[in-house]
Amino acid sequence: MKTELCELLGIEYPIIAGGMAHISDGAFAAAVSEAGGLGVIASCLNTPEWVEEQVAIARSKTDKPFAVNLIMESSIVEDVAHKCVELKVPICTISAGKPDPVVKILVEGGVKVICLIPHARAAKKMQDLGAVAVIAEGMESGGHIGRMQTLPMVRQVVDAVDIPVIAAGGIADGRGFLAALALGAVGVQMGTVFLASDECPISDAYKQAIVNAKDSDIDITGKRNHKQVRCIKNAFWSHYWELVDTGAPQEEQSAWVRDSIDIAVQGDLDRGCISAGSIAGLVKEIRPVAQIIRDIDAQADAAWAEMKRIYG
Repeated sequence: MKTELCELLGIEYPIIAGGMAHISDGAFAAAVSEAGGLGVIASCLNTPEWVEEQVAIARSKTDKPFAVNLIMESSIVEDVAHKCVELKVPICTISAGKPDPVVKILVEGGVKVICLIPHARAAKKMQDLGAVAVIAEGMESGGHIGRMQTLPMVRQVVDAVDIPVIAAGGIADGRGFLAALALGAVGVQMGTVFLASDECPISDAYKQAIVNAKDSDIDITGKRNHKQVRCIKNAFWSHYWELVDTGAPQEEQSAWVRDSIDIAVQGDLDRGCISAGSIAGLVKEIRPVAQIIRDIDAQADAAWAEMKRIYG
């Protein structure tokens, strides 16, 4: 499983944990990094001081590289970027918006920047701005999603740029990892499979919901022209679509979804939005982060050996 991404980021396995909003804190990022992947602290809308606290926690638990995810929806994202430079955070991932000014701050500050992109044109622009890699995240991922699917997007992004491409969305095991390599990616970012880990700071009920999910249990909230969220169908999901179908005012719809991910994280699986990718049906057990990564490694080896046996 060694690829150029390992050397670029100083990691053992070319696996990045998604910077999952309201979930990925310093301790969780450290657990992934200690296991050989790249852990990510999700800064969300939090202050630079919160980020500094989480970076300190991560550094108290690992001496391996980790990243901080910045979202462009935050009104203080540039302040957070400056804080990452001050703290000498080695890597930052950037998502949810046009990151031009933030990329400049980070690159000039010596931080390696990886941008989540929705299509090949954006990937080329991020390369020109100085990103060391891009994450092509398809709509099969959990949480907020884009419009392109993983397989066609990754293939086209690989042809559009000269920097490493990381595949994301609908990947949870070694076969998915191997498929990403076949498309030309040099690594993967995964979220859903890491939700069902011992170290993930969500409720046990949320983790079990991932394990119990079937492929047909995953759907979205949000219309095509609005922000869509992929999640597990539950009472929250049903009522959301009831509000939409009956033409409830937008204010009422917004009130229903407000804080819904936090509510699920805390264990209320009726009122909360259980974010999960469409690959959740492959996640069959709750495991330590290190075992998840080792299992993916072994599965990829086995799948590669089987392909060579069949196809020569």
